[in-house]
Amino acid sequence: MDIEVVAQLRTERGKNEARRLRQQDMVPAVFYGPGAQPRPLTVPLSRMEKLFREMGEEEKLLNLIIEDGTTRDAKHVMLREIQVHPARRQLLHVDFYEVAMDQAVEVHVLVELKGKPVGVEKGGSLNQLARFLTVRCLPGAIPEKVEADVSGLEIGQTLHVSDLVSLVAFELVDDGGLPVATIEAPEGGTEEASPEAAEAAAKKK
Repeated sequence: MDIEVVAQLRTERGKNEARRLRQQDMVPAVFYGPGAQPRPLTVPLSRMEKLFREMGEEEKLLNLIIEDGTTRDAKHVMLREIQVHPARRQLLHVDFYEVAMDQAVEVHVLVELKGKPVGVEKGGSLNQLARFLTVRCLPGAIPEKVEADVSGLEIGQTLHVSDLVSLVAFELVDDGGLPVATIEAPEGGTEEASPEAAEAAAKKK
């Protein structure tokens, strides 16, 4: 289900108007996209703060309702840019970018590690190296997370993006060699060499 955000169309622009809006706990915003005429908007600060708490660092499809006093215009959008004051951490401006539902987009999706690795049961420790991966899919098919099964990892082994490509129903954009998770040897212990490491060592002899 889309997350709904209601915004008001505004006619006044400029720094003074933006400052006035922020003093009223409103956030200046803009709607734009391919073939769409930019529209200046205002959104309640409380709604945006709630939205960011719900979304965290994830990228989600939003249902933006633009009201002008007489009409309500619904648009499918994603957050393109968020401006925050560096010192006060005050939300200054938000960009809503319109997306076409039949055209793929690239988004950052949270990685969730699943299973208890064999290496952890042997005393190793699981280290997650990638918290987010870039996914390419249709806007309506953005996954909530990328699940990565680490149950088969031994001490010294690493799970890479290439290991996940055939297991997910969407395209992973990141380089296949990007490490997602690894099992580190226990402190003071001896790390079991992975097959790749063992082969590399054998070639050096």
